[in-house]
Amino acid sequence: TASSSREQVHCSICLDVFTNPVSIPCGHNFCQTCILGYWKTSPLYQCPMCKKSFHKRPDISVNTVLREIVFSELVRSIQKAQAELVMVIEEKQRQTEMRAESLIAELEQEISELKTRHTDLENVNRTDHIHFLKSFPALSATPSVKDWSETSVPTDTCVGMIRRSVSKLETTLSEMIDKLSANEIKKILKYSVDITLDPDTANPWLQLSQDRHQVRHLGAWQELPDHPDRFDTVVIVLGRDGFTSGRHYWEVQVGDKDDWYLGVAKSSVKRKGRISVSTAQGYWALAMKKGQGYRVSTSPPLVLSLDQKPKRVGVYVDYEEGQISFYDVRARIHIYTFEDAFMDRILPFFYLYCCDKASDTMAICPVQEKSLI
Repeated sequence: TASSSREQVHCSICLDVFTNPVSIPCGHNFCQTCILGYWKTSPLYQCPMCKKSFHKRPDISVNTVLREIVFSELVRSIQKAQAELVMVIEEKQRQTEMRAESLIAELEQEISELKTRHTDLENVNRTDHIHFLKSFPALSATPSVKDWSETSVPTDTCVGMIRRSVSKLETTLSEMIDKLSANEIKKILKYSVDITLDPDTANPWLQLSQDRHQVRHLGAWQELPDHPDRFDTVVIVLGRDGFTSGRHYWEVQVGDKDDWYLGVAKSSVKRKGRISVSTAQGYWALAMKKGQGYRVSTSPPLVLSLDQKPKRVGVYVDYEEGQISFYDVRARIHIYTFEDAFMDRILPFFYLYCCDKASDTMAICPVQEKSLI
């Protein structure tokens, strides 16, 4: 039933749809933050549902089955709302068609009467003139016809209803996606790593900070030792340590800069001469191109439509799953995910084109929970 279905996907503490559902030993399920918050304010480690007490804080386990049920329930709710909307639209369509058919029938009746009057006049015209003069006054009288100038078949009501319903559905989905993205970012924080830049790979136009966490474009060439790993043409620097397995997460402050790339690259990418930053060449990147907006390095590039300008970007790598995801950390939203298969070592990479301000840098930031608030 609808009631039992609601109970199945709603937390009994916050009365909202489960967020990160977890199970406790007695078998009841709650949002992870709800049950932990409940225990913080309660003198006992107790189940809010069955009141079973525990000597110490019990272990909680992520309920993946329930999480799938919550998602399925969301899909079912959307499908139900869609079906109801279709029924209303079809009823409006039926009523409008009936109204239109009635008006057409009425109009056709008037046209038929006018044609009959015209035929009668033609026939009388062919008779003798005396008969014509006698019959003309009756036949020439203006027939009673309806003024159709203000008649229309209303469709605005139906169109407005569709727009409102679609807008409401979009808002609901957007809120759910934002909520899921925020929880997703919090979940991947435990995979944060300290990324440092490799000076042996830095293009001579780039200058690294002493702690190897910041890079800026000098606007001038500097003499650096020739190194086989150094990018000699394109303004790129790579991270010192790469990945051949596992999950990894880091954050980069891009600020208001409007010409940059960041992401990961194969350790075997070309270092000399001109380079195309694309997945075909071993780069998985999010980019901001001046005058062109945001894009990702697919082949061909995919232009993104972002509601706001991300100033701090989170990068998440799952080597085994072949996923590279980008997040707007401040807005707590998912931007884009690449899916590929990694066969060799991959490295964080940063591309910073010439900036107007000498102080304008791209910085690798410490990952902190409070950065999401």
